[in-house]
Amino acid sequence: MFEDKVRPPMSLALMMRKMWPFMRPYRRGLVLVVGLVIGFVIISRSLPILFGLAIDEGIEKGDLSMVWLIASAYLIFEVLRSSLSFAQSYLMQKVGNRILYSVREKLIHHVQRLPARYFDKNPIGRTVTRVTNDIHSLGELFTQGFTAIFVNVIELVSIIVALTYLSWQLSGLTLFIAPLLVWVSVLISRKIRLVFAEQKKIISAINSFTAESINGIKVIQLFNNAEKRRQGFAQLSGDYRDQQFLGVRLFALLWPLLEAFNLVTILTALFFGALLQSQLDLTVGTLTAFILLLQGFFRPLRVILERYNTLQNSLASADRIFTLLEEAEEPLKGASHFETPRLRGDLKFKDLYLRYEDSGPWVLKNINLHVLPGQSVALVGRTGSGKTSLVAALQKLYPYQEGEIFIDDIPLSQIPAPDVRRRLAVVQQDPFLFRGTVASNISLNSPTISRSQVERAAQKAHCYLDLDSIVEEKGANLSLGERQLIAFARALAFDPDILILDEATANIDSLSEQRIQQATEEITTERTSLIIAHRLSTVLKCDKIVVLSQGEVAEVGTHAQLMAKAGLYSELCRAQLSQTYADQSARDFTRV
Repeated sequence: MFEDKVRPPMSLALMMRKMWPFMRPYRRGLVLVVGLVIGFVIISRSLPILFGLAIDEGIEKGDLSMVWLIASAYLIFEVLRSSLSFAQSYLMQKVGNRILYSVREKLIHHVQRLPARYFDKNPIGRTVTRVTNDIHSLGELFTQGFTAIFVNVIELVSIIVALTYLSWQLSGLTLFIAPLLVWVSVLISRKIRLVFAEQKKIISAINSFTAESINGIKVIQLFNNAEKRRQGFAQLSGDYRDQQFLGVRLFALLWPLLEAFNLVTILTALFFGALLQSQLDLTVGTLTAFILLLQGFFRPLRVILERYNTLQNSLASADRIFTLLEEAEEPLKGASHFETPRLRGDLKFKDLYLRYEDSGPWVLKNINLHVLPGQSVALVGRTGSGKTSLVAALQKLYPYQEGEIFIDDIPLSQIPAPDVRRRLAVVQQDPFLFRGTVASNISLNSPTISRSQVERAAQKAHCYLDLDSIVEEKGANLSLGERQLIAFARALAFDPDILILDEATANIDSLSEQRIQQATEEITTERTSLIIAHRLSTVLKCDKIVVLSQGEVAEVGTHAQLMAKAGLYSELCRAQLSQTYADQSARDFTRV
């Protein structure tokens, strides 16, 4: 259920091609880093050679002035080496973090423009993992992975060049097993890469499972489902633990190989260097410098293998990030803006068909409907009749497959979604509130909405809460009715051309509903309104009532016309009245 499916891991070359648009603005900094690395490597390789020169030209010949001269040069080179090390490390971290910032901004901007269909299919925890954990792992590519590999590869090559310069024969004797070691190490590293990819999938599933469990904590507690959820989490956590142990075992196997290689090469250099000193024309200083360089061979090799696995981790994260970035965004083609400052609100639904899946059933079929400017139209019908789907199509949350919707005679398909939604306001049955204040939830921190506009909107919506009072996450410290009053005030503050009320009074008490009705009548006087409601009192004063059944328009008319017709609408009204009488009788019974 929570399995995170991505493509096979991409290669480093493919990943770099995809990263290049983010790296291009900082290419000068990257070139400077390369220059600093080369300078650092050249100076680092000079230090053992200076040490050997001091032995041959100074100590063995008893020339103390030469020893002091070489020691002074050694000190200067060491200071330069440390300075270059700091400069290249600092600059790479700086450039890397800027590149990472660009990727993070691009990713979150992309996520905010994904269609509703994406979020219907993907758990929230999976997307959160992409934006947090995977971005962090990708950041290691620049701070620990690719940078460290690049630096140490150059350092390793420079050591081999320096060893060959000192004695190519001894170099061949000591490094003959290096290709075998590298081959075995790469095989182990590839296995570690697969382990990293599996770990990423499992941690994404854990995040998704945890997010769902927290969001549904009340249901879990009410139905005593905590133990079952705990078992599910334990299974995922156990899978992650097993993969972690597998990675530890592979790492534990890798390092003894390097230690063995270290031992063999040092012993080989000492043995053949001493045995063949005269044949190879080796001085004591040269042999000393050779061994010092040889000892330095293992540090960059170990770092390369360590960071290679970090690189595999980053590649696994890059797979997931670019898979998300390749998700199709909401189309923005068409007219950039409506021409007029305000819409008349003339809505036409012509031969409209909509389904959520390509092979799924039609949720809207052959919808033909005309809503005149300023009209208040109620959408009624049984659960699943298509009421919410109709307004979702108007909001461009889901693309319709056939037919067209016109707003002021402009085809909706030619208008970008942001432009449409800028002219609409929606009050939902279960409104979402953000952590902040009542005022910030009404204005959504929009710079175009002043404090006075917020106060007027709250007053019209009869929202008498302190505007500066704190709102917890999802409005947890407020009642359902208070949340809907805030949502209603939010819609009023944005002063929409078209208003959509989706069961907006479902959680409001009778007194508050009367107040909302007064506000509704006021704000719907000069704007088109679509009202989804089950309560009879909500639709009585609407100009038109549209009855939907199984995704089709079944009846259209006023309350009086539809009641006289004695069709589906009158049946719904009778059922509601029967329920109302039953509820009243139950209340009377409890009082006795």
